[in-house]
Amino acid sequence: MSVEMNNSRLNEFFEIARTITSTLDIDALLRKIGSAAEKLTGTAASSIMLVDDDKKNLYFKTAGGEKGVFITRLKIPIGDGVAGWVAQHREPLVVQDVKSDARFTGRIDKTSGFETKSILCVPMILNNELIGVVEVLNKKDGSQFTEEDKIILGGLANFVATAIVNARNTALQQNFFTNIFEILTHAFESKSPMFSGHSFKVAQIATALARELNIRGDDYRTIYYAAVLHDVGFINIPEYSVIDHGTDREHPAHGCEIVKNITLLKNTGNIIKCHHELYDGSGFPEGLKGNELPISARILSLAELVEDLRFRSYGEDKIREFVKTQTGIKFDLEVGAAYTKVFG
Repeated sequence: MSVEMNNSRLNEFFEIARTITSTLDIDALLRKIGSAAEKLTGTAASSIMLVDDDKKNLYFKTAGGEKGVFITRLKIPIGDGVAGWVAQHREPLVVQDVKSDARFTGRIDKTSGFETKSILCVPMILNNELIGVVEVLNKKDGSQFTEEDKIILGGLANFVATAIVNARNTALQQNFFTNIFEILTHAFESKSPMFSGHSFKVAQIATALARELNIRGDDYRTIYYAAVLHDVGFINIPEYSVIDHGTDREHPAHGCEIVKNITLLKNTGNIIKCHHELYDGSGFPEGLKGNELPISARILSLAELVEDLRFRSYGEDKIREFVKTQTGIKFDLEVGAAYTKVFG
């Protein structure tokens, strides 16, 4: 094998490793790994199958090649077929000619229309837990799978297992924190039952505006967290009135103090502190204006004020007219235009 090919393979591995540490989009990452598996082993198709919750079946998470779309909804019982055998025995398996191996059932080929000639399949195992299997099909040049192909696919399988477990752990952490946020929100909203649900309504408006403004990823999640927790500062105020909700000047700073040392919320503190600031500088607590406010705060301040107006029995037509007339004044031009487009 040439030095150039070895370097190419190393570069592909490094790129996958870099992507694993920089993305939470597990589906995109797995598609990238599947494509890399095909490229590095010179094969026509690939698939990544995961163990389902009952530990009895494999299901397709990704399937590459021209016919991949046809099989992503299929399940394979563990122990059935080549992939099922690999999952059951937790051992790599090379089948150079599927017609001569009784473990090959051909069921997937019948569904997809793809003709499998040879298979290399390896298990994904992390901390002694079977995560699933990765397989590549049909060497493009008609040659046989080599020991080097097996090593390469095994290395990619380790990447996949790590990425999936990391993604699951991240999802569990986010679910935990989301539930904590809901508990906190109920805690400070319960002081004024009339205001129940306010924070989540503000979050719905804010995230709708963020999507319209093409805000994605971590920035989008930060806006959501800040919106749900924007009034958390009221926890530190023993007595407050719903009537004074939009004028109390202490709770934004209190809210910022509460969240600033929580790693997951490190970027929400300033947004929470600014959620009553307005584009023309007429808000509080610091009278910031224009580009002194991050776009996330400009989004949240509009969402907050709109929901306050709705709480005070403003009709939808009156709210829409208010936003239109105040766009460029109290509200950022882009944010106000986004509200008008999304909400009429």
